Amino acid sequence: MIEDKNDITVLVNGTLNNLLRWLEATELRSFDWWDIWGTRYGGWAKTMYFKNRVLGGLMVAPFIILDLFYPAARKWFVKKRAFPICHAHISLGYLNLHQITQDQSYLEKAINLVPELMDMASQKAQSGLGWGMKHQWMTIQGLVPIDTPCNTQTAYPFELFCRLYDLTNDPIYRHYLDKILRHVSNDFNEWWIEDMLVCSYSTIDNRRVINANSYRMYMLLEGGARFDNEEYTRKGVATARYIISSQNPDGSWPYSEDQSFVDCYHTAFVLKNLLRSKEILRKHSIDVDTVIKSGYSYYLENLFDAQRRPKPFAVEPRFTIFEYDSYDLAESIGLLSETSADRVLLHGLIQFAKEKFQTQAGWFRFRLYRFIRLNGIPYMRYANSAMFYSLTKFLKNSPKNDQQD
Repeated sequence: MIEDKNDITVLVNGTLNNLLRWLEATELRSFDWWDIWGTRYGGWAKTMYFKNRVLGGLMVAPFIILDLFYPAARKWFVKKRAFPICHAHISLGYLNLHQITQDQSYLEKAINLVPELMDMASQKAQSGLGWGMKHQWMTIQGLVPIDTPCNTQTAYPFELFCRLYDLTNDPIYRHYLDKILRHVSNDFNEWWIEDMLVCSYSTIDNRRVINANSYRMYMLLEGGARFDNEEYTRKGVATARYIISSQNPDGSWPYSEDQSFVDCYHTAFVLKNLLRSKEILRKHSIDVDTVIKSGYSYYLENLFDAQRRPKPFAVEPRFTIFEYDSYDLAESIGLLSETSADRVLLHGLIQFAKEKFQTQAGWFRFRLYRFIRLNGIPYMRYANSAMFYSLTKFLKNSPKNDQQD
């Protein structure tokens, strides 16, 4: 990739090369950590757990044990498959590598993933173009079926098409962006609260989830600014007001209005979306610098442990058998790469990821557990594609004289 002799860049290049070899060898297909919970029994057990922690705990325990010690059991009831968010992550990573190296082959690789990404678009997006998850999942409000459009999934193809349109000026990407924006603006349940706007997590439920609204805010503000659309801008600004109002006095954001836990990677999502929207918001007299500073301070002080490694929850809502999570790590590397606020912390996270999470085959482990070391099996969605994207962000945003601290 990049010829650079400083230690941290050499480490990242080696890590990325090993990961990329594995990614491309798989044709971007894998099992998923949610496979077990997406079965009929898994969904029923989750429902029982939401209703009664003790009785439900007995129901979910067999699946937890199976997942820990024989995760390959998935092959009995699901097939390896592709995931739209992963195609978008990896395409965005290729574009970062193209930006750094000017190697045209990376741009071509990103473009070559677009047809399959489009094939995975949800048929349930009524007004335009959107993506959902490739599994059903149980929430505290009920079952969300496979391919139900969600802003958390659609935001990454949106970001990809923004960048491809800027690079190529191909009108097909403008067409895709138009269709995405129509869907994002029109297909979700939404509620106005004076001058604030909040929408549902998916197109079929009524859950008010903070990070999902931050993705909608980002897409609508970006779309409004790019294409001079007042309605998108109006909704984006109103959604920003909701996100600001949802911040706790200590700087944290709860996961949703019906679940008050504060966790690492969803907090990183909110901060990331505020950071990339702040210049547009400033033009509309909304200064989020104080909001971001407060949220970022909480994130560093409460979602990292004494070893300065990301921990899953600020306060655990339940006992967890894992200590560190690959998605927390990937999103923390990505966020810190964009802010460049603490290079020592960032370099430490990259070393931790390389030494403790990456396997000899190149893929990253799902989680590190408290009492036992388990390699498990690789999951594209959790969090190998996100790790690839985040590591390329590090290279893209690193100063040329960036040295290991």
